[in-house]
Amino acid sequence: MKYHNENFNGTLDFRSKFHQNWWVELHLHEYSEILYCKKGEGDIWINGRNSKLRSNEFIWIPPNYVHQYAFQNAELVCAVFSNDFIPLFFSAIGGKRLVVSAIPADELSAVLESLYLLKKDQRLKICGLLNLIAEKVMEHSQFEEANCMDGVLLQKVVTYLSTHYTEEIKLCQLAKLFGYNEKYLSHALHSLTGVHFSQLLTFYRIEHAKKLLSQQPQKNIASVAMESGFSAINTFHRAFFKHMGMTPMQYRNLFKEK
Repeated sequence: MKYHNENFNGTLDFRSKFHQNWWVELHLHEYSEILYCKKGEGDIWINGRNSKLRSNEFIWIPPNYVHQYAFQNAELVCAVFSNDFIPLFFSAIGGKRLVVSAIPADELSAVLESLYLLKKDQRLKICGLLNLIAEKVMEHSQFEEANCMDGVLLQKVVTYLSTHYTEEIKLCQLAKLFGYNEKYLSHALHSLTGVHFSQLLTFYRIEHAKKLLSQQPQKNIASVAMESGFSAINTFHRAFFKHMGMTPMQYRNLFKEK
């Protein structure tokens, strides 16, 4: 998982693209995001919750939500934008936490599809359209009480894990490093991401292992496990299968067939 630093502290910043058959690794950022599925369907992973996004549906992702996409045979529009476009949205939710779920586009399908055609300097139009979409999100979404909402803390942890995941890392060490109580840090991370610290760490290690398996076919599985930060081959196999639904060797064989 990565923290996208380019999506951080922008002022009236907007970017949107049209995608086909799109896959995005686990990541988060300080901006808000909209993903609209024009055609096809795919898997989305938001804060530990897996679901489908189907044709003519969209999702709204608030800042610092951990997310990942996997689409095949699909057409999508993704818009990422700084939060100063939508101050009324944050005011309306009153500090609560949005439960991200697929929302039928219905009468907004043309609006959502047109997002990638907008120019960055069309700020008034961008603001109007985003708030129009936000209103529908408010009407069709559930909200939960927010606890320990500290995006800065999450950024610190994610940035650290992204460069140290191959090392032996314990939550108590991380808490001491950043000056937090261990129980508080554990609870805060789970509140922010929907997953536990050990799962966050495993995500990084599995992603690294996937790269080694696909790009270095001569490297044996045990070496892949060790170089990815796993202390035991059995632990690596269990974690990989749970995350990918296949064994490391089966994953490697996918690339041999191409």
